[in-house]
Amino acid sequence: MLIWVLLIIMAPILAAMKSVPLRMAGSAIYFFMDPVCHQLPQRSLFIGGLPMAVCARCFAIYSGGLAMFAVAAIGKNFRPYEFKIYGTLFSFLIVYFFLEKAGVIPDLTEIRMLSGFIGGWLIFRLLLEAIIGARPSGYVLKGDSVG
Repeated sequence: MLIWVLLIIMAPILAAMKSVPLRMAGSAIYFFMDPVCHQLPQRSLFIGGLPMAVCARCFAIYSGGLAMFAVAAIGKNFRPYEFKIYGTLFSFLIVYFFLEKAGVIPDLTEIRMLSGFIGGWLIFRLLLEAIIGARPSGYVLKGDSVG
């Protein structure tokens, strides 16, 4: 995840270099990231006058995932969130999505980044919980032995 985020940041830096091989490396990163993001300049963050390899929301999604993994790695006890925490955060994302689409709130980069960061945190948090098999206390899956 760290390498992925670094590649996103490095694309415009490399693309701005005087060295042809470094510029080609920057272009290759943009090309590699193209299938995962629309890369619209008006929705992107810029470094040195060039857009990052993904839009602001996608960058925030990956940054949220990276931050979540870093916090989980530092923490001593990884415990799953209660369902109400997930419900609250996912509700925020859904309400934001519909309010933005309805034109009630403006389409601001800062809000897209906040929603992306929260979404990235949640997606990668759920993925990590699934990988390690963590569940809230008292939650039993079908087939689990009880008692």
